[in-house]
Amino acid sequence: MKYFHRLLRMHAFVLGVATLLMGCEPSDQYDSKPVSRPVKLFTVGSEHIQKSLRYPGSVSAVNQSVLAFEVPGKITDVRVKEGDLVEAGDVLATLDARDYQAQLERAETEKDIAKLDFERFSTAIKVNAVTTQAYEQAKSALEVAESALTQAKKALDDTRLIAPFSGRITSKEIEQFATVYAKQPVMHIHSDAELEMVVEVPEVDWAKGRNVRSAKEIKLEDQLFVEVSALPEERFDGQITEFSGKADAITRTFKVTVGFSSTSNLSISPGMTGHVLYQPKNNDDKEGALYIPVDAVFGETDNTSFVWRLDNETGAVYKTPVELGAISANLVEVKKGLEKGDRIATSGLYSLRNGALVHALEG
Repeated sequence: MKYFHRLLRMHAFVLGVATLLMGCEPSDQYDSKPVSRPVKLFTVGSEHIQKSLRYPGSVSAVNQSVLAFEVPGKITDVRVKEGDLVEAGDVLATLDARDYQAQLERAETEKDIAKLDFERFSTAIKVNAVTTQAYEQAKSALEVAESALTQAKKALDDTRLIAPFSGRITSKEIEQFATVYAKQPVMHIHSDAELEMVVEVPEVDWAKGRNVRSAKEIKLEDQLFVEVSALPEERFDGQITEFSGKADAITRTFKVTVGFSSTSNLSISPGMTGHVLYQPKNNDDKEGALYIPVDAVFGETDNTSFVWRLDNETGAVYKTPVELGAISANLVEVKKGLEKGDRIATSGLYSLRNGALVHALEG
């Protein structure tokens, strides 16, 4: 009986192992089948490449200013809030003007007295009743009084804070009845429609441009655009308004300012990110040069560069060394390693291996 039980246990063990082996067999067979991976493919030199050079940057206002009263005093009225749109010439805040009004009235009185004195001396000098020195002193006193009156008028006007241009109040640092001193920052304003984006352009791209005397001579209609990340469906015509005269010593780039205008139904504010897009009309590259997307290239630790080239017969990719030329935004010139008609992978580069089967990713 004990022998029989041992035999049953042995039989069960053998059946279990056999079942396990049978269960594994289909999986092993499935794993042994090569799997083709979907990747983006690019055909070298198959068609003319329209370069789209993109340079990241952030939005800023063309006109922006820190507003302050020119005279000290107590604030009696604040007429705007942060975020308000204002027009050029609008009164934004006012100071207590009573002291300045009194100073103006005194200056007017002193000026009137000085004018009467000067008129008397002007009449007297014609008949030699006064000396030339006395006449000149009366004339000087009138000029001083007129200057004091002008200053008093300006001081009274300066009790009102005026918007220097149309724009939006971005910050307000005062409250009603607060006391401020002269030149103390109280508000910030920036233009709301006239905007700009500052970008860094690589020297290899900048060197291809025409030498000009100023930014006004740069004409890039239908070639230069600004795109804001928050509004991917919108594109704004751009115009270079300013550029640096020399390349940055470290980055070897030129700082370029591109101006653009927003429409009233869009809310674009300084600080938003985006990029400047340049689409040259003419292909000024040397004849026969081959270009591939920068995304198709990967590097090794020894500073060599490679691409994954597709073998059209087997459908597999193989690591192919390439010699690169100048990089221009999203494209790089290939000097050696590829020929016109070669197809290379441009996605999933670091998950590929020599001999890996791939197929074109749809869409």
